[in-house]
Parts: sequence; structure tokens; C-alpha cells
Amino acid sequence: MNNCRSAAPKPFKRKTHGRGRGFRLKVMDDNTSTLNTRPLVHLNSTSSNLTNNDSFSSNDNSRLKKLNIHPNLISIDLDLDEGTLAWFTQLKKYWALLRKSPTVTNMLHQHFEYCSNPYEQVLRLTYNCLDFKDAKPKTLAYLIMEEFSDWLNNVNNKIGHLLTIQIKISAFNIVRQQRSFVLMKLVASVYKMVEDCDIFLECINVMITQKQYKEASQCATLLGLQSKFKIEDFLIPLLLQDKLVTVDEFLEESSQHRVEFVTYLDSVLGQQSNVRTALDSLIVNLEIPEVRWNKLQNKPWRKLVARFVKMFNLPPEVTPNLNKKRNESALQFLLHKRYIENAFGDESWKEMVREAVKDDEGLQQDLVSQVAMYGDAAEALKWAHFYNIDRSYWPYSVRMLHDNPNEDRHQQQQFKAEECWDEPSEPVKYHQFPLSRDCIHLVDNESIFEYFLYTGLKDVDIVGIDCEWKPSFGVHINELSLMQIATRQAVYILDIIKLGSSLGHLWQKLNEILFSNCDILKLGFNWTGDISMIKQSLPHLGFIQEIGFLDLLSLWKYINKHSTITLPYSVASGGPSLNTLVQHCCGEPLDKSDQFSNWENRPLRNSQLIYAALDAYCLIEVYDILRKCCEEGGFPFYDVCYHLASSRQPKKKSKKHPNNKQKKEEREIVPQPPSPHTQVVPASSVRVVCDTMLQGLGKSLRRCGIDCAILETFEDHMMCVRLAIDERRYILTRGATFDKLQGYVPSGHCFKVTTDDSGEQLKQVLDYYMIVVTKDDVFSRCQACNSNSFIKISRSTMNTIAAKSTKSKGYPPCYDESLLADEATGFSSDEEDYVDEPPPPTASHNRKWDLCSDENVDVGLCLTKQGAKIQVEAIPEPMLQKIDLFYVCEHCGKVYWDGSHFDKVLSGRLQGIVQA
Repeated sequence: MNNCRSAAPKPFKRKTHGRGRGFRLKVMDDNTSTLNTRPLVHLNSTSSNLTNNDSFSSNDNSRLKKLNIHPNLISIDLDLDEGTLAWFTQLKKYWALLRKSPTVTNMLHQHFEYCSNPYEQVLRLTYNCLDFKDAKPKTLAYLIMEEFSDWLNNVNNKIGHLLTIQIKISAFNIVRQQRSFVLMKLVASVYKMVEDCDIFLECINVMITQKQYKEASQCATLLGLQSKFKIEDFLIPLLLQDKLVTVDEFLEESSQHRVEFVTYLDSVLGQQSNVRTALDSLIVNLEIPEVRWNKLQNKPWRKLVARFVKMFNLPPEVTPNLNKKRNESALQFLLHKRYIENAFGDESWKEMVREAVKDDEGLQQDLVSQVAMYGDAAEALKWAHFYNIDRSYWPYSVRMLHDNPNEDRHQQQQFKAEECWDEPSEPVKYHQFPLSRDCIHLVDNESIFEYFLYTGLKDVDIVGIDCEWKPSFGVHINELSLMQIATRQAVYILDIIKLGSSLGHLWQKLNEILFSNCDILKLGFNWTGDISMIKQSLPHLGFIQEIGFLDLLSLWKYINKHSTITLPYSVASGGPSLNTLVQHCCGEPLDKSDQFSNWENRPLRNSQLIYAALDAYCLIEVYDILRKCCEEGGFPFYDVCYHLASSRQPKKKSKKHPNNKQKKEEREIVPQPPSPHTQVVPASSVRVVCDTMLQGLGKSLRRCGIDCAILETFEDHMMCVRLAIDERRYILTRGATFDKLQGYVPSGHCFKVTTDDSGEQLKQVLDYYMIVVTKDDVFSRCQACNSNSFIKISRSTMNTIAAKSTKSKGYPPCYDESLLADEATGFSSDEEDYVDEPPPPTASHNRKWDLCSDENVDVGLCLTKQGAKIQVEAIPEPMLQKIDLFYVCEHCGKVYWDGSHFDKVLSGRLQGIVQA
């Protein structure tokens, strides 16, 4: 074992254990592994790029076998000798008081300098830290490794020859016994594991055998060993355990696994059985534990495949089965829109069906069969001819129509007439585009684009904006096809596909003239989707400030809350859609037969151009009608529009609360009732409970001697009500929580604090409840637990307790004791720096507390009568020699003493509050 030469006393012959882990770890051979008793899993190939001088043969299974090193090797004795243990005890005390500080870092760097092999010693120290098992960045274990890394940089790696393969393997096996991967990353960097990454293959395989899939995946990624593993080693098990974050991290660094992994997932969709049945044999063969069976359904699995395709931008050829499933769903959707909702024009219907069915013969046959089932044999026959489907797959009604077209058509018409019991309905009248066809301008080249910018938008103060893109039923990402910008005189349809991104200067000019221009009001409906699509598809626009954007959906909802506003037309049904709003304002719906069109086809049909133009222009029509109705009803239309347009901010996703329907500014403000006290009351007679938002106020109240319960951050606000009722306390809270809690308690028993300043908060509470605070009240309660029962202990008794305590070992003489003074606890220096001066005369004899003698202390066990451990280790050594009397909280064991802090608080934070 490598010991320190001068940073600690010379070691005794007898060795002592560190913090005791149940067994000592030694050099282990293949037959004495204490970390793993399962058979090892070997790989068929390993890397031949070695960084050391060790020879390597392709016939060898791994470098570990060649070097006769077990994958679970820990060649370092992790126990600390007595000299190092004494130094380490001092280090932990300094760490507990000072955390990361020059004192602690200097101790570590000096220790590293005098170790014969710092690489081994650092592993011992890290392993023996109490926080090793969860070594996050703010722990001592992490600090030791972090400071070792800094120290190595300063010595210019002069000790690199001490870092052997055995030490690297030991470091890997030691650090993987804890839970923090952050420490694993740091150790891998310090011990240069990537340079000899092939030696860790067997170690990772052991982890796979032990079903530690997450750790194996993270280590493979960290060491750059992704190519050495197959997807079934840990990727598929991790997916079945629903640990997607780890899978994402691995695939992010290993592009070669993405296609193979997604192809396998897609193949599961192609099997005749369901997903769970298809994966049963794999789960049994790999013995995968903790499988999330609820995720093994067809629909979640399809979403999972689509997620990976979108995340890694994979081509559609990788997922043929997913594409087929999506197209089957798309076909059902199109049939429903066509025959149930009657929302498809003939041309749009044909376009989208061809897009969904494509070259899939099975879907082509399904199309003919299902169209015939809806009673449209003529349409089914057209598709049968279009796709040249074999007659044997035709439905009976389609064959009849083909063989006897006149007779079958007559029978079909007669059948439909018998089914129709209602009177023939009149044709639906749709809202028409009010301008002439010449007012629709297709912007598809540079010259027209310039005309639109410098002429079409000249002297314009309001526009309507809408976008169109082709519906995507597969895994393709939607791309913007058209952007319509309507003025009062014309509509300009920007052909995004033809214009592309080649005219970057014109797109920037559009942003300057329109999108970032506060002088032009920009109307839209449900802006979120359109504006995100614009930003995604048109990066040359630059940063869009979104100034002067008004969402008519938000305006409509705002107006609906005021019963005085009546729109011109009433609509029997309809959700919050633009079509419904147009009906309310104009009396007729929009014709949506071209909505589901292939907007990427060129040239665009005339019906598509009119539909696109009207979708943008109707926004201006609706705006004008809403303005007129509001003005007639005395509604502040322009003020509301200005508020909605100027307060547009990105919405953060948050959980919806059923009782939080109204906005904060619309809530009725509940006034603070008068105080329940008509005359002053002493601080010792008042009991309060502070809500989670007022924990700082609670500590100030305890300092004043007021019985104050403080809710923890994780506790529910309703706990205040419970404590108020059970223990007769006043509730102190803030904001909207006051409106909720004040109804549960008598008037005045819930107080709403209205300031953020802690000093002002204290004054508000004391003034409202008419509380008088005297010197005898100050520090009469434990600041930690609120108890007012203390035990008076003399210096001699406290020193006896300190000697009995196993944690009180004293402080090393080689360091300045004054460094510890500011960490002292008690009245003299709880929050202020300790000043090395004789303590003032005690001021505690008249405090309003319950003071007991030291008979209530078990000196041998260092416990109070209530079983609380006396926190003697928190008392600095100088205080044990200077203070005559200590006061121990009987409930929690915290130790206090009188000193200068009492006067500092009276002349500082409590000045003007404490009465003589």
C-alpha cells in the first residue's frame, strides 16, 4: 500500500479500517471475485489500437487475459493506515465547517505531493468518504477527485508513469460502486481510461451480465466503446425498461447504431402478432428484468419508432412497417372526411388518397373495398381501374357495376333513395371571397416579391396572415408550402417552395417591413402553429420580435366573457375554430373542401388559390365586425387589442389546475380583516405558523421568542390550516394562498404578508397582532426546532461530553484555529463572524425559557433526557476553553452560549423592535 511520507505521522504496524464497508477489497483472481460471481460474457472482437507498449494478438480475446488481469480487479488496499486516518479525520472536520475553501484545497494538495503514489491514495480517500455512495459535485468525495485533477495539471503530469493498467481497472471498479455518473466521468478523465479503453470491455460485459444496463451503456459511451456492442446488449433492454434518456444518450454518440436499432423496432411492427407477443421470446432469452409491459402495445410502439425517426432525421426507407401503419390510419381518416363529414373536394380527395396509398398493393385493395362499403361503387370502380387491381379482389357491388353499369346504377340510386328518409337538404352556402380574382397575387419569383414588399405593403396598417402545408400522415416533417398575407385591397400568396431560401435579403426585408414593424397590426387565428412553422421553414427571416401580433382566438375568448357583446349571427354548434367565428360574424361558413390538399403540387389549382386567399382575408373581415360590435356595446376594444398584442409571450407548459380558471388580474381581491387583538400582547403568548414562502420570516420570529412553526418546502399549504386549528396558531402567508386559507380560520387568524423585505415582514406581523418583544424574549427559543426547553451545562461537564464523543478528536495544531471561529454555533456567532474577545456578562438568566440543570443529560451517551444527541462536535475547540456556561436544546441537542452576537442583533436586525 502506498502511504504518505510526510503529510501525516508515520504509520503504525497495526492497520485500521477506514469507515467500514463490511469487507476489505484486495487483489482478486478469477476464482475469488467479490464483486461478481456470475460467468463473464466475452466479445468476439476487441480494438487493436493500443496506447501502451503491451503487445496484442488478434487471437487473444482481450488485453486483460493477456495481462492476466481479472475484470473485477481492485489491486489497491482501500483501508487507511492510522497516520492517514488521523489526517483524514481532520480534513473531514475542516470540510464540514469550511466546505471548499483554500484551507481544504491546500491540505489536499500537500497530501498529494507527499504520497508515494497519489493515484492510489486518491482512490482510498474517495472511497472512505461518507458521501462516496452518492458523490455529487458538492460532496467531499467529488472534491478530492476534482482537486487531484487540478493538482495533476499543475505538476505537468510528472507522475504519469505511476498510472498502471492495474490502477485504471481498480479505479473503474471502485467508482462504479457508487451512484453518481458525474464522478465516473471525472475519474475516467483523471485516470485516462479512454487511452486504454479496450481493457474495460470485459468490465462492461460483467455489468451487462449483472443486468446493469444503464451503467454499461453510460460507460460504453464515456469510453468510446459503442462499436464493440450490439443493440441487444443493453439498448433493447433499456428500451423495454422505459429508460429512454439513457438510450438517447447512447445513440446521440453512436450514429452507427441508429439505423440498426430503429430497423429492429420497425420489424416488430411488421409481425403478425402484437408487440408484446413478438417480444416475449427475446425478453425470456435475455432474462430482462423490470420490463414495462404497459408500453408493449402497438400504438405506443409506433409513437416510439416515429420519435426516433424524427429525433435522428432518418430516411423513411428505414421504417417501412411504420409507414404502412401510418398510411392505413391516413386512409381511414380520409374516408371519414369524405363520406362522413363531406369535407373533401374531388381534386383534394384524389390527391390525398394517392399520397396515402402510393404503391402499396394491399392498401390499394383496401381502398377499393372500403369505398364500396360506403356505398360508392362508382368511385371504387374508378380506383380499381386506376391501380389496375385484379378483378378477383373487387367487391361484389363493384363487379356488378362494371358488368351492368346502367342497371346497377339504377338499383344503387333506388337503394340510396330508400335509405334517405329526410327531405332533400338545400346546398350549403359558403362565405365567398369579396374581392375580384385579380386581387389574388401569386408571389413566386424575385420581381413579384420585390413588388409585394415595396408596393403591396406600402401605407398598410393591418394584414391577415395564414399558412398552408401538406398534411403529413407519416414520419415526414411538415414543411411550409404557402404563406398568405392579406391587406384590405389584395391578397399576396407567397410560394415558399418556389421562392425557397435563395432570396435571403428579401426575407430579411420582409421581417423588417412587416413582422418586426409595430406600426402594422398582424392578425392571425391560433397563432402558435403558424408562427412556429414560419420560424422553422424561413430561417432567413432572422429574429422575429413578434411585435403587433393579435390572435383573434384570444380576442374572441376575451369578448365571450362579457355578456354585453352580441355577435351578428348565432351558431348552433362548433368548437373554437376560424370556421365557427366566421359563421358568427358573417353568417356563412368557410368552404373547407380544399383544406386537406397536397399543397406541394404545382401548379396550384384555382380553387386552392381562392381558398388560401380567403383564409387570410377573412381575418380582416372578422376583425372589423368584432370592432363594430364592441363599439356598439361600449366595450374598450382597442385597449383590449393593445393589451393582447403587446403582452404576447411564449407560453410555458404548465399543469392545468381545475380551480385556476380565472387569470390573476381578474381575481377578486380579498381584503385583510382587522386584527383579533385590541391591545398589546407579549411575544411569549403568541403562536404562529409560517407558510412555505415565509421560512425566513419564521426564523426572525423565533429569534424574537415567538412560538413559530415553519412549513418545509415540500409540504402542502393546507398543513397551515391543520396546525392553526390543532395548535391554535395564526397563519402567515402570501399572495393568492391567502385567499385560499383565510376561509378556513376565524377572521384575522390568517395574515397576508405584502412585502419581500424580511425586516419589513417582521414589522408587519408584529404591528398587525400588536406584539411586544422585550430583551427577555430574544433568543429564548431554539432557532433550529422552535423548542424553548434548554439544559444549562457547565464548562467542565461539556468538556467531559466532548471527550466521550467519538467525533470530537480536536483540531490539528498545524492550522490556524481562527479559521473555524466563523462556523461556531450559538448566540455569540450564529450568523456573525466570531470575534476573539472575552465573552460579555451573561444575559440569559431572565430569558423566557424553561431552563433545566445538567441532571437531564446522559454524559456517557451524550444525550439529552428526550434522547437528542448533544451536538458537541459543532463547538469550536477555543469555545470549550473560554465559555463557562452552555445551553443545550433539550429537543434537538443544538448547543448555544452567550456572547457578543446578542448585542449585535439588538443593535442591528431588531433595532427599533425590541422594547426595553
